[in-house]
Amino acid sequence: MAGVSRRTVPELVTLTVSSLVLALVIVLLVLQIAAGNDPARPVVTVGAIVERGEGGFHVPVSVRNRGDRAAASVQVTASLTTGATTVEADQVVDFLGVDETEELVFVFGSDPAAGELAVAVAGFADP
Repeated sequence: MAGVSRRTVPELVTLTVSSLVLALVIVLLVLQIAAGNDPARPVVTVGAIVERGEGGFHVPVSVRNRGDRAAASVQVTASLTTGATTVEADQVVDFLGVDETEELVFVFGSDPAAGELAVAVAGFADP
């Protein structure tokens, strides 16, 4: 056949590598679309063990992001009501990635077992 040129080995290698890279990009895009796009969903869990430490009672709190997006400036509030007295505290987690957990400790002067403790996420920003 006249006028038909055959590809050289370097051309075939370049074509193969380029095709594999393109296929990989397409697969990654499809996986990202299929992974979901739920907003950030930070949730708090109060630890089971409250310890008496320096300055009062230490209450461990875990903050976990169960959403598909990161969260920034996650504000966690805690309030302890004992009798007619309510003490409030808050802390901010700067950044909470997807499925990331951050450990916090709130310190109260009164024993949380003797009152009513409420811990919640007050808000967060979408980075």
